[in-house]
Amino acid sequence: MAPRLARPQGLPDMLLYRINRIRAVGGGMVLRYCEGQFGVTRREWVMLALLSAGGPISSSELAHRADLDKSATSKAVTGLLRKDLVVRSSRAGDRRFAQLELTPAGQALYDRIRPVVEGINRELMAGLQPHEVAQLDEMLERVQRRADELWRDSTDLPRVDRRSGGTRVAR
Repeated sequence: MAPRLARPQGLPDMLLYRINRIRAVGGGMVLRYCEGQFGVTRREWVMLALLSAGGPISSSELAHRADLDKSATSKAVTGLLRKDLVVRSSRAGDRRFAQLELTPAGQALYDRIRPVVEGINRELMAGLQPHEVAQLDEMLERVQRRADELWRDSTDLPRVDRRSGGTRVAR
């Protein structure tokens, strides 16, 4: 019998659906901790993690690293600025070169959240043997590379022109 992924019989057998279910469950736990215990959104947590790893970066670079559009990034950054977890600095007289970085409070919060998120990740993989974790890591890398190739090469995908009043109405 062929594996479910090779011959999907329905939505529950499809790779993207299965990955999304894992993300929904694990991400839901992260969301509850972030919002309920630490007072940040999951998106703000991602920004904290990226800024902790990358040092001062521009908002557009942060959006790129987070795979978010500039609007969603701006909203998350505004929340972090309001909570004094991030500071924005720019060159004197030129706000186009603004850089974002964590405040000491932002770094401290990241340091408190990270072990919780790492624990959730460990628990998700607890049913796997160490060699299976290594295999999964390698397979996910290959699937990600392939997804990146498909996205890069898919320049002719249909799009809705929302500026001209387009909408996502079923046809």
